[in-house]
Amino acid sequence: MFRYIIGLMAAILLMSVTALAILREGKPIPNFRTTLLDGKTAEVRVEKGKLLVQIKGTKGNETLKPKALILDFWATWCGPCHLVGEWLNRLHQRYHKKGLMVLGISIDEDGRASVVPFVQEAKTPYLIALDPKAQVASRFKVEALPAIYIVNNKGVIAAAFEGLPDNQAQLERVVHRLGIR
Repeated sequence: MFRYIIGLMAAILLMSVTALAILREGKPIPNFRTTLLDGKTAEVRVEKGKLLVQIKGTKGNETLKPKALILDFWATWCGPCHLVGEWLNRLHQRYHKKGLMVLGISIDEDGRASVVPFVQEAKTPYLIALDPKAQVASRFKVEALPAIYIVNNKGVIAAAFEGLPDNQAQLERVVHRLGIR
């Protein structure tokens, strides 16, 4: 009986930790600021129920209001992240003019040293940010890579994937659900 109770308690604890691991669908994203690969700053926030992405540089600011935002936490050393990057390249090319924004957030500890050559070789067309101390990743409770959040125009998570999604179509279906076709 004692072993049964200990086992049950361990299972409950494991489920509780797992439930807290990644931000879930239906939850608003936390506001955050990160440095982009080109040296500009991206500030992602929800203001008055609207998702805003402000790009700040030395030559001025640009405020974007995407219909949907895909946040991809990744690293150059993560094999599955490479595949997701290919999928996101295609989704970006297909839907960025229709209101989809993709922001890849690299947690590579050496930052630009690894990320710049990787992004150049992959010909990544979307925004890439550096998070070498995983500060943004920790706000999203990322514990495994890749971690993908698809966020609606109100700043609410429409879908969250920790680890490799089934395929590109799975991500695309969520984008379609958000009205981008």
